[in-house]
Amino acid sequence: AIFQIALVMRLVRSEMLEVMRTDYIRFARARGIPKRKIFFRHALKNTLLPVITITGLQIGGIIAFSIVTETVFQWPGMGLLFIQAVQFADIPVMAAYLCLISLIFVVINLIVDLLYLAVDPRLKSDAASKE
Repeated sequence: AIFQIALVMRLVRSEMLEVMRTDYIRFARARGIPKRKIFFRHALKNTLLPVITITGLQIGGIIAFSIVTETVFQWPGMGLLFIQAVQFADIPVMAAYLCLISLIFVVINLIVDLLYLAVDPRLKSDAASKE
């Protein structure tokens, strides 16, 4: 997880640097808006879209690769159960595990999409105009 946190931090930094060079940030500075307000209200909102996407993918990766961690350390859990089901050809347990993992991925993607709606004002206006 530390490697993945470092990836997200690098992404936030690079996106913030890119957003801080845009015209509307320069305009906000010219209007005399405090730097703290510019960072958190204007720049961070536009930075969060790719960060939310990558974080959702990383959480899905952590869940998917928990099988490896549980197998290496012999921790009892869903991953070890799946490995044992594969060894003994227990089809119902394998199917249930894969359905559960796919449901978790769908829920994670739903949460990411809802976070997009909360962060991006353009999506709010599109949703309001369709109603």
